[in-house]
Amino acid sequence: MQRAVQILKYLVPVVIAFFIGRVIYQNWQEVRNAAWSFRPIELSASFLLTGWWFVLRPRVWGFVLDHFGHKLTFHQAFQVVRKAELSRYVPGTIWQYVSRIYLASLYGVPTHATIATTLVETVILFLASLIPALWFLSETLPSLNRYHLIMLWIIPIAAFVAIHPGALNFWAKRLSRRLKQEYEPLKIRWLTMAGIWAVLLLSWLIFGTAAALFVRGVLATPWGMIPQLASDYALSWVVGMISMIAPAGMGIRDGMFGLLVGQRIGIGTAMTVAVGLRLWLTLTELAWTFGGLWFLGRNKSRD
Repeated sequence: MQRAVQILKYLVPVVIAFFIGRVIYQNWQEVRNAAWSFRPIELSASFLLTGWWFVLRPRVWGFVLDHFGHKLTFHQAFQVVRKAELSRYVPGTIWQYVSRIYLASLYGVPTHATIATTLVETVILFLASLIPALWFLSETLPSLNRYHLIMLWIIPIAAFVAIHPGALNFWAKRLSRRLKQEYEPLKIRWLTMAGIWAVLLLSWLIFGTAAALFVRGVLATPWGMIPQLASDYALSWVVGMISMIAPAGMGIRDGMFGLLVGQRIGIGTAMTVAVGLRLWLTLTELAWTFGGLWFLGRNKSRD
């Protein structure tokens, strides 16, 4: 069974990449005739907004880690998170977590603390993504229209319950036992956890806007489509996150984004944009990661 799962992790991205390429090929005339454009202002704004996402996440993880009794400087937290995140492109779902455990240990953070804080960060990040992901769900799936407003009310309530320190400590304790690691409780107020959730929700709105601005930067789309595109990207991220098969949601996230956007701009064009967005976000992540490491290392050496 484990062997089959490993094969799927390699096979699924390849199959989806073939599917995306086939859709683009079959709709090549549509792709050629699409209103492609180059808007440096929108692309520059997209690049700047992605910086919020890539810089803030290390800060959030470091903040949660501090409430487990292990304090790192922002420079150290940035190195741990950003370097570890690059390993998620390696097939397999564990490498970014293994890398984070190893890198954090270099600063004296024990394995159980890194596992617990990463669990907390991932849970809050996922819960924060659900509101923008489902905001336009009734347009994507009209059959859910009658339940849409109810879902948008239930999700924040469920999120506040899920991020209660007592609930998170319960799951962290069970995970620690399963992994045979020492258990260390999270010492943080519920209101503070809610604040982290709100910050990550804002981060999702900004990051989704960055993705939407890329689309507008390469394709003539109206400004009014920006919120829908941002929501489509958040929903595609959620699907890729749940699948946990392809590295960094590769293929799954891109195919889902193409399918969602294809309802409005044509499937061939949408799949082409989805591939371009994947390349764009990968390049911006590398730029912010290595730029941040250089900048923070340079300032540290001056100190």
